[in-house]
Order: sequence, then C-alpha cells, then structure tokens
Amino acid sequence: MRPTVKKQRIAYFTPQGFLDGNNASGLITMQDMQAVKAAHVPMVLVSMKKVVFFNKNGISIVLDALTKIQKETKATIGFCDYTRKQYDAFFKFFEGDVGFSLFKTLDIAMLFAGGNEAKEGEENVLIFNEDPTQRSIQAIEIFDKGYNPVVVQTLDDYTARAEDKEKFVAIVERTYLGLMGNRIAAKTRGNCVIYYLKGFLDGSVTEQFDVMYHQNCLKVGFQLFMFDATRVSSLNIHAANFFSKLSTAGAEYGALIAIVGLDMEKTPKRFVEELEDAGIMFFENETDFFTDEVVQSMSGGGAAVKKEKHRLTKPVVARLPVLVSSTMDTLQMMTNMMALKEDMNIQPFTPKGKELMASSIAFYGDIDGMMTLVMPKELVKKSCTLLIGEESDDVGMLADALSELVNIVAGKSKTRLQEQGVNINITLPRSYTTIEDLEATLEGIQGVQVNFSFEDYPFMFYLSP
Repeated sequence: MRPTVKKQRIAYFTPQGFLDGNNASGLITMQDMQAVKAAHVPMVLVSMKKVVFFNKNGISIVLDALTKIQKETKATIGFCDYTRKQYDAFFKFFEGDVGFSLFKTLDIAMLFAGGNEAKEGEENVLIFNEDPTQRSIQAIEIFDKGYNPVVVQTLDDYTARAEDKEKFVAIVERTYLGLMGNRIAAKTRGNCVIYYLKGFLDGSVTEQFDVMYHQNCLKVGFQLFMFDATRVSSLNIHAANFFSKLSTAGAEYGALIAIVGLDMEKTPKRFVEELEDAGIMFFENETDFFTDEVVQSMSGGGAAVKKEKHRLTKPVVARLPVLVSSTMDTLQMMTNMMALKEDMNIQPFTPKGKELMASSIAFYGDIDGMMTLVMPKELVKKSCTLLIGEESDDVGMLADALSELVNIVAGKSKTRLQEQGVNINITLPRSYTTIEDLEATLEGIQGVQVNFSFEDYPFMFYLSP
C-alpha cells in the first residue's frame, strides 16, 4: 500500500477492513518503506479510519514494519483516526506499555509534526489527558510549535472548556505520545517506586526485571519499592531467591521492599517466611502499605546509603554540554527568561538561595550518572505553570510538576545523545521534600555543578556519578 504524504510532514497508510494476522503483513512492503524514507518526513502513521476490526497480532505486525522505518529515519511512529473503543484496545493489547504514539485525528498529529505555522501566543490549544506526564509532554510539544497550550487537570474541567470550541484552534484529547514522551512503565508515589507483576513468578522474573534500572532508582534516592502482586497467581523458589537477593542488596542503600496483594493461600508458606527473613514486608493492599508506620517513617525521603563512592567518568563529562543545553533550552522556553551562566566547578553539591526545591533523575547505558535540578520555589512556579495549567503555591503540586520537568529534560537529553550515537535509559524522577534530603543523598560525592541565574533567581544543575 503506497503511503500518502501530507504537507511533507506525515506519511500515512490507510488500510481497509480487517487488520489481523492474515492480512497485516502485506500492508507495508519494502517498496513502501523505501518511499517513506525518500519522503524524509518526521512522522509515519497508520490511519484506522477505514479499519472495521483489528487484533493484537495484526497491530504487532504493522508495528514491526513501522519500527524498522523509525530506526532508519528517526521518525515518530504510531496510529491516528481511531475511535474510543480502538484507543482503549491499544492499551489493553499492550497492557499500558505503549511505545508508539496515538493521535485522535490526522489534524491533531499535524500539530505535533509542525506542519502548520502558528501565530505565536495567539492560537490556543486545549489539552487534556488523565496521565499527568502526558499532559506535561503534550503541553511542551505544543508550546514548542508556537501555540498557547491550555492544560486542564480533570475530566469535568475539560468537558466545560471543550464546550467553547471557538476559543481553540484544536482540542487535544485521547492522544498519547509514545517514544516522544519516553514513557516508563514503573510508577512513583512520593518516595516509592511501584512495580507491577502478573502471572506465575519463576526464574524468568530475573529476565523480565531490569536490575540496572532498579539500581539507578536507588542511586537517585528512592528507598521504598512496592511490588504489586494482585495479578500474581503464585511464585516458586527461583522467584523467592530473586526477591531475597534484591532485598539484601537494597538494604545497603537503606531501602525497603514490600510485596502487596499476593494470594497467601496459593503461595507456599516457606517462601513467605524466607522472604520475611530477608527483610521483605507483605501487605494485603496499597492502603495498608502506605498507612504502615514503618513505611510512613520512610516516605518523607532522606538519604540513600551508598555502598561505595564513584567518580564521574570522562565519557559522562564529555556529554555534559548536551545535558546542560537540553535543560536550559527547556527552562528558557517555559519561563520566557534568558539564563546567564555564572560558573562551573567540580565540587560537592553547594546550594545557593532560599526556599529551594530539587528533583533528580538517573541515566544508564553507554554512560551512567545522575542529574539534579535545583531552584527556588518561585522559579519552579514560573517554570511549571505550563505543566499544571495555573500558577500554584501548593508545594506538593509544584514538586510533582518539577519531577515531570526533569523527566522531560531527561527525555530530550536522551534523544540528543542518540543522535550522537550514545544510548541511555532513564529512571523515574525523584523529588526531594527538603534541600537537606538532597544534601544527604549527595554527601561525600564530587560532581559537576553549573550555576546559572534567571534574572534574580539562582539555578543549579548538578551532574553526579
């Protein structure tokens, strides 16, 4: 099927009828791939407008072809022109771990592909998504294209705003940015990382679980790790040994591991006792976990206990300009303020200013490290207004928005590093309730501190091992 190219920005395919294992393989041929590459478009999509039925097998076959195109062209790939039922089906098929993009209509995709010239600050785009990370990323992408994003936080607010359609040039809803958003399957709640398990747990859990990712979460300073086992049928000795080793290693960082929702009647008692001896706690549900006294005493944050002190390597320091420029480009765009670089030194972390807030995110792969953004509360308010839809003094809301900002900066850094042939993965961001928590986490570490000022506001970028 020959692709259609719209405004030299999007190449899209329009299959008809059924999209399943029997006919999906013929949708995108080698000739079609060559035609897409020759078009040099930044986005390649499959329109679902004329599809009456599809299943996971058919979508997976199409995605294999799209992924091959994406690897060679760096184009955003995904689907558009779907119904609500089809949109929900994508997430059901891939159990929430969707690595491609979804655009409600082709016109919405054009907003993100940059096909239209916006009159800066004059054209409003209404944005709603139940996922706060998606709201943030979509707002920044739209803002970067010259539009004025109007972000709403709740479905009720969206419904009320959407009635005034004439106020917006577009309404972005039921849209999802996959690789553009750099979505990570694990979730956080405060100082807790939540992993989701399913099925029967055996030795394969060691292959499915990203240990390096977990270790970098420890590096960032996360101390609570909850494994949601509500969809787990049972586990065997191999899985029990895995969790025991994970708990022992985490203890050296002062971390606590808990398993929530495991069916105790189907789990051998000896395994439970072994895991409890290794320091793992069991809870019936999330409410019991988060209201536990031990968990609450750790929820405020605090320092991670480091097993050993590392130093920044030359390959990491060599990429410092990419990390800093990704950070400053994002902040300058969101604050509409120019940043002035003051100095850069290899030193222990040294805070500047009052009422400081901070968030960190670790990266690993070809290079390993952690970057931390530190700024006064007032600068956080200015930087994150776009993400929360309004200026707020709520510390919790600002901390969450700052974490989203760090996640977006890391995603932009990842993309720029990939263009240089450097591949990294990133952890979830971790916000700090007090600057003392951050100082304790970075105690004894020599990193690179780059100090900036946004008018009268100090800003610190800190790169550490």
